[in-house]
Amino acid sequence: MQKSTFVCKTVTPMLSRSMYSKTGNSWRFELRPQSIKGVMRFWFRALIPCVIDPNWLDGSRKPFAALHYLEGLMFGSQEKKSPFSLTVSYGDDIDEPLSSLVKSGGKFFRNALYGPIEMDDKTSYSCLMPDQSFTIRIRYTSSILPIQKTVTDSLMSLISYYSGFGAKTRDGFGSFSISTAKGVEEDSVGKQYSSSKSLLMKMIRELDPDEKKFRFVNEEPNLNPYDFPTLARSRNINGMAESPNWKDILKEFTGLRNMDGDSLSTYTDLKLIELRRYKRDDDNLNPLRDAYFKGTTLSKDFVMRTSIMGLPIGYKNFGERPGTTGNGSANICNSRNGSGRKASPLFLSIHKALNGTYFARILLMASKISPDRDNNDRPVIYAIVKGEPYPILGNENFEELWNLLEGVIE
Repeated sequence: MQKSTFVCKTVTPMLSRSMYSKTGNSWRFELRPQSIKGVMRFWFRALIPCVIDPNWLDGSRKPFAALHYLEGLMFGSQEKKSPFSLTVSYGDDIDEPLSSLVKSGGKFFRNALYGPIEMDDKTSYSCLMPDQSFTIRIRYTSSILPIQKTVTDSLMSLISYYSGFGAKTRDGFGSFSISTAKGVEEDSVGKQYSSSKSLLMKMIRELDPDEKKFRFVNEEPNLNPYDFPTLARSRNINGMAESPNWKDILKEFTGLRNMDGDSLSTYTDLKLIELRRYKRDDDNLNPLRDAYFKGTTLSKDFVMRTSIMGLPIGYKNFGERPGTTGNGSANICNSRNGSGRKASPLFLSIHKALNGTYFARILLMASKISPDRDNNDRPVIYAIVKGEPYPILGNENFEELWNLLEGVIE
């Protein structure tokens, strides 16, 4: 049996929880093998359209046919057992309750940890703090192709490069570095994503030497929205170089505002100032304000610019006039019944340089924000005001978002 061992070290707090409580509302930290496999599957799926058409298999087109075939080969399916098993280990009594992290960071961490932590600071999550080690061991069946093992191993580097493990990895939590990799081919640990892409192409050529089963693609990564997040429609940028503390970077990518509502972070500059255009005549909130207080029907051509950063969006306590508060509220989502969601296209990972300072890597993967489209293939989303769902347009201008992102990242 072949085995690969990755000894890793956390760069930012890794958030997770066990199924069983330790004391009261405090749950022990537990990073489950199935969770790691789920992250590996996500990034493998994001890699596939860089090499082949995921909808073309054995000479015919069918939605995601090639993608599902390769996923079954790599991770197993109902018909076929997975070609590898995985275990994860870390030290005893090194997990911290998430509430202690909030107390150390005050309001900033309450915003950054929205979701795992409640408004009253109650949470069942624990975390591995920075500079804690954990080990992932992958055991492969004897029948696995050598190139298939190498591609699987490379996913660990891909995850470390762009993401992490645990909750809120898109927001910079759960980032980690690989300290040592044993039983691993040198090609599988390198510059991402080019290494993983090259290895996947090599694997597919071995599986399909006559190029009859799959259809290869050959295009440079671009930002035209795809059906799902993929590195074929992506760009990334490094910023916040030589930051003395990982907390400084997290603060810049948290939605912080002062008492007057003005921006206090890079993320808020991007979403509030550049996209929403706060305190300007074309503030994206103004049509919603008119719909709530004046009963104005929202135009089907109205574009909710901030929707590109993820859905749903909830606006609460806005007043009848700009700059005022009141009982106004509106919810923006990508389904008529108000339940539709779309995750942010931005992936923030934090890395520690050799000199001990930190930097951010921001990845943008362009994918469609809504399954509903109009006759011009524009994304239709819904603004729900006083229970009435108004069809409006979502924002899928990822080129503009990239230009704005470059403008606010130092």
